[in-house]
Amino acid sequence: MIVASGAKVRLRRAEPADCERAYGWLVCSDLTPDIAGPPLYPEVPLPTFEAFCAQYPAFYFDGSRPFEGRALIIEAGGASVGFLAHGRVCLLHEVTQIDLWLNGRAVCGRGYGSEALRLASEWMQGAYGIDRFVVRPSRRNVRALRAARRAGFRETDLPPAQVMRELQLAAARYSDEVLLFRALPPPPARLIQQVGRVYVFIDSEFTSLVAPRLISLGAVSSDGAAFYCELSDWPREAASEFVRARVLPQLHGEGLPHPDAAERFARWLAERSRRAAVTLVSDSGFDRWALADLFEREDLPPGVAWIRAPVPPEELDAQAQALHLRRYHALDDAYALMHALLGPAGH
Repeated sequence: MIVASGAKVRLRRAEPADCERAYGWLVCSDLTPDIAGPPLYPEVPLPTFEAFCAQYPAFYFDGSRPFEGRALIIEAGGASVGFLAHGRVCLLHEVTQIDLWLNGRAVCGRGYGSEALRLASEWMQGAYGIDRFVVRPSRRNVRALRAARRAGFRETDLPPAQVMRELQLAAARYSDEVLLFRALPPPPARLIQQVGRVYVFIDSEFTSLVAPRLISLGAVSSDGAAFYCELSDWPREAASEFVRARVLPQLHGEGLPHPDAAERFARWLAERSRRAAVTLVSDSGFDRWALADLFEREDLPPGVAWIRAPVPPEELDAQAQALHLRRYHALDDAYALMHALLGPAGH
């Protein structure tokens, strides 16, 4: 499946059959000496296939855990020319790391890498609800540095150790690593409605910002319908102090296991999509994560799309107070979001 296309390249989802080929491009191409291994990179040995699979597990190639990592294949002129992967999507800091390598010198110097980086970051913003992306090449890899800068990535002015600590980035691979970031402007906190679409405003509650586990999901549709469910299979000990104080006391206490909750919400969405195309709207990438967690796949049900409208928390607080809604209750927060974006007609 193609996820993004540009003037020179397009990005398609990697499949399990692409794993060995991507590994070969890394360790056996004429570009390998520019990436890892002696003599240029004695501190970065070439990985075994087992080590490669540990770094890029099966879910990178089957899409079963998209917020933990996903691999893409770079295509140009009908041929596969490179590999791109993002790591864990850190929603708390709205950032993810991108790795990229091409399959040989013959495809270098054509702008494929820089366009792939631009396309990937813009696609991930729309797919996951994050606005910052980082690449971490060696300063010795002049070609990689040039491609990243052409794609709009810039070196941070802050001490790298501080940035890595604050953003919880993994340890550096290269002794002369360069942290290059691209920050995209967030989407507007407004909704331009299209005729013939049903808009479903969603909110979720989860155990913590650091290691979320889904607790509840609420949805309110522009056609007047509403959906709410609580999950039963999340670990109580994982709830943060905030969640214990503000979220748990408002639960109804009738939770469902993931498969049952997913089936009910999919059926509810299908009722909406039979009448018109459905757009799910939320204020945070955490809610898109919640959908992936609930359905246990990267794709939404047929006929359903998702967009992020990052309404400020203060606006949601005001809407909840005006409408006498409970804050940090998934269904009530979905109502508050709808009212914030559609005004009085949306309630």
